[in-house]
Amino acid sequence: MYQRQPTADNERPGRTMKRVLALVLASAALVLLVAAGSTAVPAKADGVTPAQLEQAGWTCIRPHLNPALLLCAPPGVGLPPLPGTPGFADRAPSYEFLVFEFATGAFLGTEHLLRPDIYQQGQPPCPQQPGGQYLYNPRNDLWFCNRLGFDPSS
Repeated sequence: MYQRQPTADNERPGRTMKRVLALVLASAALVLLVAAGSTAVPAKADGVTPAQLEQAGWTCIRPHLNPALLLCAPPGVGLPPLPGTPGFADRAPSYEFLVFEFATGAFLGTEHLLRPDIYQQGQPPCPQQPGGQYLYNPRNDLWFCNRLGFDPSS
């Protein structure tokens, strides 16, 4: 019986099926990431607008420290409660916000916030921020690191 030898144009049927299956699975994974993208991969916000995020359940605010920015918190996490408000004692150990320019809606980067007890355990560096350190915000009692590639206060 004659058997074809696999070539670039003529691969074994089993190998072709495996490639098709791998492609289908990769496509399905991509669809799931896109569908959940705003909460699963918050740092990948290029092309997304604050209005789209708000329609998807995100909360966006202008921070008191820098009203030229717009911070957006994902649904299910939201904004951290302020001292003296309900939920403050049970707040999350960390938060991750998307940061936009308020005037234009341009995506600038992310902001990472840590509770003081978490920050004190390791005092992580923040190389994107001048001085390379997290800054303390007494208004919400959190340490924050702007990952914007520039100093937003200047």
